[in-house]
Amino acid sequence: MAKELAGKRVAILATDGFEQDELEKPRMALQEAGAITEVVSPKSGKIRGWKYTDWGNEVKVDKEVNEADSKEYDALMLPGGAMNPDHLRMDAKVVEFVGSFVVSGKPIAAICHAPWTLIEANAVKGRRVTSWPSLKTDLRNAGAEWVDQEVVVDNGIVTSRKPDDIPAFNRKMIEEFAEGKHVQRRTASGFVPGDVLPGEK
Repeated sequence: MAKELAGKRVAILATDGFEQDELEKPRMALQEAGAITEVVSPKSGKIRGWKYTDWGNEVKVDKEVNEADSKEYDALMLPGGAMNPDHLRMDAKVVEFVGSFVVSGKPIAAICHAPWTLIEANAVKGRRVTSWPSLKTDLRNAGAEWVDQEVVVDNGIVTSRKPDDIPAFNRKMIEEFAEGKHVQRRTASGFVPGDVLPGEK
């Protein structure tokens, strides 16, 4: 099997309530493609997933977001689950961490409710995206073009709607992560070099 992501380091940003399949299955695909993955979270120890209607598996946290440096990673993956991104988007350190990927042009993959966090990081303005349907108005209000498709790619940002889309999401995520930086995002996102990142004073 081709190791398209050999030598690449991917941060998986999550907290309690992540949709289990949306973390575990993309992580497995990334690792099978040769990537080194690390779970980054506001919490230490372990975080617990949500399996459709009830609590699911626990996942070990590799690094707390307070200690994480985006320069150490080549790409960012954001699993969904309604609780997970809702908590993440309220954390200034998380938003700053995501914002640093946006500014640098490193590829980002977000599924289901995860684009909530991208909104906070000013990552969706002028971009074509998809998500869980309930985020449609939020994304449009943030300046995105929302479409109902299993996977959408816009200049290094990969988005999908739900767990059923994971196979298509994984394929495009690996393709974009292998491609690397998309420096055009510096202005398309609303950021330019020297801007204060989200969460910074």
